[in-house]
Amino acid sequence: MVRKVYIAYICIIILIAFIAWYALTLAPTAPPPSQLIETWTLDNGLEVLFLEDHNAPVVSVQVWYRSGSRNERPGIRGIAHLFEHMMFKGSENYGPEEHARLIDEAGGRENAFTAEDMTAYFDTLPAEGLELALDLEAERMWKLRLAQESLDSEREVVKEEYRLRLENNPIMVTFDKFRSIAYTEHPYSWTALGFMDDLDRITVEDCQAFYEAHYSPGNAVLIVVGEAKAGELRTLVDRYFGPIPARPLPPPVTAVEPEQTEFRHEVVRTVTQVPIIIGGYKIPAADSEDIPVLEVIEKIMSAGQSSRLHQRLVREQQIAVGAGSWAMTMRDPGLMLIYAAFLPGKDPVAVEDALIEVFEALGREPVAEEEVAKARNQLSAAYTFGLLSVEGRANKIGMAEVVLGDYKRFLEGPARYDRVTALDVQRVAKAYFKRTNLTIAVLLQPEAGGTAEE
Repeated sequence: MVRKVYIAYICIIILIAFIAWYALTLAPTAPPPSQLIETWTLDNGLEVLFLEDHNAPVVSVQVWYRSGSRNERPGIRGIAHLFEHMMFKGSENYGPEEHARLIDEAGGRENAFTAEDMTAYFDTLPAEGLELALDLEAERMWKLRLAQESLDSEREVVKEEYRLRLENNPIMVTFDKFRSIAYTEHPYSWTALGFMDDLDRITVEDCQAFYEAHYSPGNAVLIVVGEAKAGELRTLVDRYFGPIPARPLPPPVTAVEPEQTEFRHEVVRTVTQVPIIIGGYKIPAADSEDIPVLEVIEKIMSAGQSSRLHQRLVREQQIAVGAGSWAMTMRDPGLMLIYAAFLPGKDPVAVEDALIEVFEALGREPVAEEEVAKARNQLSAAYTFGLLSVEGRANKIGMAEVVLGDYKRFLEGPARYDRVTALDVQRVAKAYFKRTNLTIAVLLQPEAGGTAEE
């Protein structure tokens, strides 16, 4: 039994780590209003956002492209993430992996991520490396070299990520299944990992077409935060990004997910030490006024051992070894994710009913103002910690501009949570936490004599 409980906690940690990754990249926060962002747009359409900060002699240069897995189609699902890898494989004046090598040699670090709504590239380095970072990012925005050899090698790297993160992880297999039934029309039905069959089919020509359509200056935002002066930065941006020719913007994503009107439920059976329930209520897009309320609800439900889910399912009823929630906010309507992990031998129907009841009760019963205040304080603290580095501030500016639709949302700060009241919590819970608005996938062991579902 001790070994099973230990494995249970490992599986829960995997799920929490996945949620934390999303939270770090997608949760919108903002700086104090006294910090002003300068903005301008080049003739080719490139938007520039600059926040001057002299607290340390470092600078973060980030390029956010309004292109992610939502811009894919069946046949090339996974190309946005694959292309993130291709962006490090060399350009006209720099060889494969030379971008990373030069940033490292300058004492900096570089990284990138691909999500549903964007692909972002980061260079954080000593302030004297500002020109180098701008040169390298501009170079690969319009002079990238796409070779079959590079595609073949990076395709295998991405496929190995797919195997590691998804195929060999029962929790992620279940989450992938959950996404596919939660969304019936919208490309949010798949993750940025894509599909193995599609990855095998992607050609150099597909990559070139994706590059030309999505990696144009008009589809990008250049964000610079740190030790620099606006005049110097304008000169450097004009020098390196100004010559890049403008190109037509990619076609907008027009898919609209129909309103969900019935409860959706699926069982995934595969070998697992810990059964788990993963669900999600449909919630509005990230720019909705209800999102700060939902983030407060997330804290009420799952922040620490005093949270409602831990108290009800783990401590009082003792039917789960872990439970939580997370507001998965995106450019288009997202999900309030909910989960509960439990040991074999527990009744999955009882665990599922108990998990749902905690959310439904939030809309029926008044919420204590003290509980709401605690959640607001937790969110304000998380906001503050997220601004400790120039990279963190640049990341949040990018999120505000690309996902919330306006970089000025970065200036809201804790005020977005300070306005949330107990009545707001009850109103929003009643509006969204309905069974007809809920999708659930349950991970269970194969039945006796049965086989695991692929």
